[in-house]
Amino acid sequence: MQINLDDIMGLSEVCEMTGKSKNYMKEYLRRGQFPQPVKELACGPLWLRGQVQAWMDTPRLRGRRKKDERE
Repeated sequence: MQINLDDIMGLSEVCEMTGKSKNYMKEYLRRGQFPQPVKELACGPLWLRGQVQAWMDTPRLRGRRKKDERE
């Protein structure tokens, strides 16, 4: 599989694309609510643009989950 370098995104580009802060995205990643990066480098995690777009296109519930629904 050949990857176009323009499709590789770091956290700053992910935040720009989603309109979310770095802290928001890190928390979603920590909770398992954001795709795992395709690669971890010393400069940080990397995602493919398609991963981020698919995440953005997936509907999410707003608000907190009820206590009995939490892990």
